[in-house]
Formats: sequence, C-alpha cells, structure tokens
Amino acid sequence: MLKHYLSLVVVIAQFCMVDAVAEETAENLFNQYRSALYQIQMIDNESGNKTSIGSGFRISAQGDIVTNYHVVSEYVYSPDKYRIEFLNSLGDKGELTLQNFDVVNDLALLKIDMQSPPGLSFELAQALPYQGAAIYSLGNPHDLGMIVVPGTYNGLKKNSFYQRIHFTGSINPGMSGGPAVNSLGQVVGVNVATAGNQIGFLIPLPKIKALFATRNNLPQDTYKQRLQQQLLDNQAQVVSEIVSHEWQVSNLGRAQIPEKMALFISCWGGSNASEKETQFLSVQNRCRLGERIYLNSKLQTGEIEIEYEWIETEKLNSHRFYQFFSDSIGSARPGNQAGKNDVSNYQCQHDLIKNTHDVKQKSVLCVRAYKDFDQLFDVLYIAASIDFEQSGLISHFTLSGVSKASAQQFTQHFMDAIAWQ
Repeated sequence: MLKHYLSLVVVIAQFCMVDAVAEETAENLFNQYRSALYQIQMIDNESGNKTSIGSGFRISAQGDIVTNYHVVSEYVYSPDKYRIEFLNSLGDKGELTLQNFDVVNDLALLKIDMQSPPGLSFELAQALPYQGAAIYSLGNPHDLGMIVVPGTYNGLKKNSFYQRIHFTGSINPGMSGGPAVNSLGQVVGVNVATAGNQIGFLIPLPKIKALFATRNNLPQDTYKQRLQQQLLDNQAQVVSEIVSHEWQVSNLGRAQIPEKMALFISCWGGSNASEKETQFLSVQNRCRLGERIYLNSKLQTGEIEIEYEWIETEKLNSHRFYQFFSDSIGSARPGNQAGKNDVSNYQCQHDLIKNTHDVKQKSVLCVRAYKDFDQLFDVLYIAASIDFEQSGLISHFTLSGVSKASAQQFTQHFMDAIAWQ
C-alpha cells in the first residue's frame, strides 16, 4: 500500500511540475512578446466605432503583422467604408495597411503605420513541432486583454483538404489571428477556429511563410480580383483531385453509387428502416467536404455536398409514388451560406437524360452567379431515376464557388457514376 501511495505522490508531483513549467513559460512568453501582440480592430468610418475585433502579431522590425483574413474581411470588401486599426499592450492606437491576403487559408498580412515599432518581433520557427509538444496560443478573447493559453501540438488534421494544426487548448472568440508559439517563442501557427471541448485549429507555419514572401501592398481596386483568382485556383484543384481518382462504388438499393471519392470527402449513411408506420423505405448516403471558405459575414463558399437516396415502396401506387418522388426532388437546397447581395437567383434547366450505364433520369441543373465575381458560380444538381415504377434513386450535389469549366467537369463525372446492379 505504501509503495502505491508513494507512486501516486510521485505522479502528482510530476504533474504539478509540468503545470508549473507551463505556467512559467507562458508568463515569460507574454512578458517578452507582449509589445508584438495587437488587437486588430475594424473601424466604421462613419461612426468611428469598432465593428469587430481579432488578434494579430508582428513578425518583423519593419512592422509586418499577421492576422486572419476573416478579421479584416469587411475592409477587403468595402475599403471605403472601413479602416483597420491596432491597439497595443500600452493602449496605443494606430492605423494599419493591408499588404496581402490568402482567403483560402484565412490569412492576411498588415503593416503598422510607424517608423520603428517597439520591442521584439515574433520569429517564425524553422519547422513544426513534434507530436505532443507543448505550444502556446496567444490572443485577445472577448475583448478582455491579451492572454496566453498552454496547449499541445497534435499534428495536422487528418483527411482534410486544407492543412490545419490540431491544437489541444482553448481558442476563444477574439483570439483569431493570434500566434501559436513553441517554448522558444517561435511561431508555428495562427489561431483560426475552435470545435469546443479543448479542440482548436491553427493555420500551419508554411502558409504563413508563403504569404510573408509575397508581401506587396495590393492596390485596393485589385482586392476582389485577387479573391476571385485564389478561389478559382483552389476549387479547380479540389474538383480535379476528386474526378481524377477512380471512385469506389457501393450498393444502395438496386443502384451502384460512388462510395469514396477522395480522402478529404467524408460520408455517412442512414435509413428509416426502423420506423413502423412509414409507407416507403428510404436509405441515404451523404458525403461532403465539410470545410468552407469565409468571404464575409454573409457569404461562405468552397463547400461540396453529395447525396444519394434510394426509395422504394409496396404501399404506394405508381402515381402516388411518382408524386412523392417529385416532392423529394424539390426539397434540395444549396450547401453554402449566401445572401441576395452576394448571389443572383438560380437559373434552372430541366432534362431527361440517359448516362453511359443506361440509367434514365429526370434532372434539374441550377446555377447562380456571384455578383462581385464574374467567373464564380454555385451549382445545384438533382436527378431522379425513372427506370422503375415503385422504386428509384435520387442523386444530388451542390458545388459552391466554382468556374463553369469545373462545374461541367464534375457534373459529367457525377452523372456517369451511377449504374444498376
């Protein structure tokens, strides 16, 4: 018993020592780099008041500051309506200029409007930490002042198209754009999102270095042109990676459908088989990218959703089944958030089609345009098979923020992927 007791004492002492070291490291980091941490404020020019806040950090003696794109997105969209200001640890304020941004990776590079900012700048690390290493997230949560949050580096998020560091620690609102550093104070990532329960995500070091290497003070009238090109390049790569792989297939009712289209596409299934009063059997397979690109507070893009539903009945006659089938087609909705100021109404085309496997379908292809980007579109497709009287397959996808070429490439691949067993 004494042996077990002593072992417990040793374990508790070790945990206390680790906590003490982490607390001391956090305090040292804060004291050493507090002058290089900033609150980033979006200021409405008419009222002179801030409309949103985030965090930022200086990475050069020349005043280069890193933050998230979403922290300054209002300025990118309306540079005449807003300005970007900083608030430092001494309470000093000043204006910031936008040098560059990376909307896909949610990064922005700013420059402070002063000759020589005081104190040390953060240094970018040479490499990412090892799995399980202690790292520290710094930022300004809930407008309460700068804090340091100890956490753990858990590698890059798995099965994700967009590289994100999995950080075990609390990232709270207002900390967006703040640095995550190793024990030496070197930056390894940027705070970007939280999933709650001590699960946070960081933009990894290579993305920061790539943006810093291209700092060039973009003219205001090129902001949206640059946004569009970054989105077009990204979505073309996403679609290309999906359609360039041979899709695995699985059975859904009497149909064969794609099961795994890419490592970064996650799929789930479900059915109503346990419902006793239902008049039909519905079996679903739903897949999605699950990651969106933030453009502004009312517009997100980059999502891909794919759904298949097999429906069959012995209780409905062919007329009632067809009516139910048609109602199911009409329930499809786009997968991304967008408002009337950002996108046009959908324009739809109805067709009867037969794919390469002789599957006959009634299809609807709808497209809406982005008002600020003349080459970007959202695409909504839904089709219902018409080969059987009391059973059928509904297939559906939505693409957001794609070019016409990418939309056509994906649509053709999607239509021809369905077959009967």
